[in-house]
Amino acid sequence: MLWASTSACATLLHGRTNTTEPAAADAWPSSLAAARSLALEKKFNAADSVLARFATQYPSTPQATETAYWRALFKMDPANPNAALPTAVSLLDGYLGSERPRDHIAEATTLRRIAAKLAGLTRVAENAATEAKEASNTAANAKAEAANANARAEAAKGEAGKTEATTSDAEIKRLKDELAKANAELDRIRKRLTQPPQKP
Repeated sequence: MLWASTSACATLLHGRTNTTEPAAADAWPSSLAAARSLALEKKFNAADSVLARFATQYPSTPQATETAYWRALFKMDPANPNAALPTAVSLLDGYLGSERPRDHIAEATTLRRIAAKLAGLTRVAENAATEAKEASNTAANAKAEAANANARAEAAKGEAGKTEATTSDAEIKRLKDELAKANAELDRIRKRLTQPPQKP
């Protein structure tokens, strides 16, 4: 009788754990198999949904903790169009920080290191891309400035040519005018010389 009473109290106090964990243990193999199959088909969003739904349905169970490992793994897959290192790192940190029994501590630790390394390389690549873009913009600006400078130089050269031509035309006109005056004076003198002298 005492045992029955104790058992009943334990069920009342821990009923959720006692009923949820066996159910989670039973459902976990098929759920994991479904998620892995979907991931192999590159249906990563569907795989993530299966695992997230399991964790919601069976919270606070060892199997729910395992979903974090698998979700992180799929989030790191380069074939996943929605791959996200920050999300994977967050999931792995939660998994490794759990006090519940876990099946993939070594693997998760390695994945966490890889994720950190990839995040660092991504930052380096992004910085390099930014610097390359800035250098390209600088080169384009310099090229544009050089083209503008050449255009200004050609314009100045053209103006100088026009000025020189105008100056030459004016000089020629002046010389012609002087020549015309000299010829007129010469004709006047010639006419005067050809006139007979006036009698006294």
